[in-house]
Amino acid sequence: MNLGLQDKVILVSGGAKGIGAAIADVIAAEGAVAVIIGRDKNDNEQKVKEIESKGHKAFHIVAELTDPGQCKDTIDKV
Repeated sequence: MNLGLQDKVILVSGGAKGIGAAIADVIAAEGAVAVIIGRDKNDNEQKVKEIESKGHKAFHIVAELTDPGQCKDTIDKV
């Protein structure tokens, strides 16, 4: 599959588990940089390690996205 995502940076809220994790896996496999955003640092780090172990790019940001200030900080970091 070629979704045209090579080198795109894609934010995935809740990307460490469940549907978000599956989305992060697919976009990373397509060549995008998966940015995992979630509240639990350990879960986020584990997912990033999993993606990187497959030779793909990912990083994470710990944030509570119901807080507008943390939303802004997340975008600034990205």
